[in-house]
Amino acid sequence: MLAFAVLLAVSSRQGSPLFLACLPLVLAAFCAARTHLSHLFRRSRWLLLTVLILFGWLTPGTPVPGVPGASQEGLLLAAENLARLSIALATVAVLLTVLAPAALVAGLRALLRPLGMLGLSRDRLAVRLALTLEEVEASRLAPNDTALRKIATLTLPAARYGWLDLFVGGLAGVLLLLAWLA
Repeated sequence: MLAFAVLLAVSSRQGSPLFLACLPLVLAAFCAARTHLSHLFRRSRWLLLTVLILFGWLTPGTPVPGVPGASQEGLLLAAENLARLSIALATVAVLLTVLAPAALVAGLRALLRPLGMLGLSRDRLAVRLALTLEEVEASRLAPNDTALRKIATLTLPAARYGWLDLFVGGLAGVLLLLAWLA
């Protein structure tokens, strides 16, 4: 919940506040989840390059001296979107480091509980996430040998709420309220 609140709060920022939030969040994720963060950035390098090119060179505006085809407004838009994407990757890296796959699925089911009021099944999305996480782990352990993979029973864990959950939920609510008011 707190990670979701951080992503929502950061996505509503522009310019200097966004860049000032990006640096400490990515550095903290680098310290806490170095392997996951470097893996996510390596896997997202083409997306990052595409965002830079599409915004930096295809947005009309004031030409940048010495950089043919780039505009100042486009490069600023590219930097803002790259900062948002970097924060999202850093948040995912920390979540993957801190939480086990079962805890991620349980948290997602808890976050998607309001979809039940709309008649949508939160369990279908949770099952897809659980299967994806299981397949990723299996491919890491035995990438080419399917004989080493075993068929497991899929269980959907339920989240149990405690005092720490209430505190983090309240903190996330305050963060969202501050982001909405600012």
